[in-house]
Amino acid sequence: MKRGIILLIALFTMIMLVCPGTAAPSEQAINAYNKGVDLAVGGNFSQALESIDQALALDQNFTLAWVTRAGILNVMGDFNQSLEASERALAIDQNQPEAWTNRASALISLGRDVEGLESADRAIELDPRLSEAWIDRATALSNLGRTQEADEAMQMVKFLTQEPEAVTSPVATTAKAPLSWILVPSAMGAALGYFLKKRDSL
Repeated sequence: MKRGIILLIALFTMIMLVCPGTAAPSEQAINAYNKGVDLAVGGNFSQALESIDQALALDQNFTLAWVTRAGILNVMGDFNQSLEASERALAIDQNQPEAWTNRASALISLGRDVEGLESADRAIELDPRLSEAWIDRATALSNLGRTQEADEAMQMVKFLTQEPEAVTSPVATTAKAPLSWILVPSAMGAALGYFLKKRDSL
């Protein structure tokens, strides 16, 4: 099972603020976005993408929709389109850690590990609690043969997932969370298994 699919199961379970600095999306756009989130959680990725695209048709500056679009496209294996969606999100908000994480995942999947590592590090700089960013960092480092650093990154993943109570919940609003705000321990266990299996195959 692809790492993105494992991780997507764990997302969209919390609520967070719509990105500051931009006008709030319309209720219609938020409804389309939330429908896409629910479809993605249910594994209906093609339909989820259609709903996210409806939200973006209503509001091209809906940052969370671009972030979520990138995550869904990563799961579907369309890494070039995911990279493009991540870039669109970052053009609106350079301080969106989930956008940097999706960018990292797409770049790593495209074999661009150095760039992927840079994006993962930027996501970590913005939100050190973002477990997916640490997994991306570990994966890129492993691919680059930097095993000790990869192991250190995975230790951070384990630390973060063993201490979920230490993570402050985001403030509740109307738009559901984008990719990777927080990952539940069961999904993280599967992701750790993926990473260890990948390392053993190198």
